[in-house]
Amino acid sequence: MTRYRVPARVAHVLVDGDPVPAETVYLMVLPDGEPAVLRDSAAVIWSAASTGEDDVSSAVAAMVGLPLAEVAPDVERFLDELVSLGLIEVAEPGGPSVTPPPA
Repeated sequence: MTRYRVPARVAHVLVDGDPVPAETVYLMVLPDGEPAVLRDSAAVIWSAASTGEDDVSSAVAAMVGLPLAEVAPDVERFLDELVSLGLIEVAEPGGPSVTPPPA
């Protein structure tokens, strides 16, 4: 399975008081990216991917209470879009699933 992580240049904020997973996520590629707001299922997908889940589609299906077969194609498509926008990245096999803090 593909694991993802938050790129070092992506700032993200989860709205205080949101349930887990968050319903709203604010993102921006620093220093000059455009702000992005992910809501509802988009926020759930990004949240699951950002924690380094081994199988994001299965995690999302469990979080939203739907069958894996029903959500997997949309989850995979949206993950590809997030990667293309630089808002999430594929973690290297054997590498950390979360981005380490700057030294």
